[in-house]
Amino acid sequence: MACSLVSLSCWFVHTPAVASQRPLCEGSKTRAKYTGSPGLIQGPLQSAANGHSCQSKVRAMRTNDFDSSSDDDDVIEEDLTPFHISWLPLSIVGSSQYLGISALPGCKYKDVRRSLQKDVEELRLQGVQDVFVFCTRGELGKYRVPLLLEAYAQSGFRVLHRPFADGDAPELQLCTRILEEVMGSLDNHRRTLIHCFGGLGRSGLIAACLLLQLSGTMTPNKAIEVLRQHRGGGAIQTVKQYNFLHEFREKLLLYQESSEAATERCVSR
Repeated sequence: MACSLVSLSCWFVHTPAVASQRPLCEGSKTRAKYTGSPGLIQGPLQSAANGHSCQSKVRAMRTNDFDSSSDDDDVIEEDLTPFHISWLPLSIVGSSQYLGISALPGCKYKDVRRSLQKDVEELRLQGVQDVFVFCTRGELGKYRVPLLLEAYAQSGFRVLHRPFADGDAPELQLCTRILEEVMGSLDNHRRTLIHCFGGLGRSGLIAACLLLQLSGTMTPNKAIEVLRQHRGGGAIQTVKQYNFLHEFREKLLLYQESSEAATERCVSR
């Protein structure tokens, strides 16, 4: 299937609370477990101490204090439409869970003017608990939500910042980490949202990899088809993302074998 760059057309599925447990995924021996309280979980290059200090500073602040604006924003009228989340049903891979996928809340870029305060409130209304953010800090500044992660934490969400470049695919180690954490959230029946800038490329890729991880029979092309049905024709945007998905299972197997061999060498010493 050729990679398509069709404009976003979101479909939304409003779902009831999930009660049943999804089976363990294939090829995975460990699971990320939710043991902490709501707050900001930063990427590997950011210190926990830094995250703690940021949270301490924002506790007394309101959500709209994190919104970045200027006089130029008055030129374009604010978008008052409700913030949209596409809820991807994982029943196609034998799970009763749903995974939320969205664009960047509060984005102010070109002709887009969204309210961070209103978008975050919509996340709360839809029951979101865990949020995975794939945008870099530089992107958050570019799109006028530089303190988005802190706003999430202040609003009570558990935030996991796992950035990689727009149009790119993550390193396999980062991808497996994200998948383990997402599955950990879902296993703990936590309403989980993933997003990048447009909610198509990076988020679509991670969601498609999750489908392959949970099903031993689903093909990469089928995973793309499912994503595009629920998220729009632009899901999986670049050749690099398309190739990463098609090579995902093979590379994951080699990665797991390498990790197991390294563990065995350490034990035998």
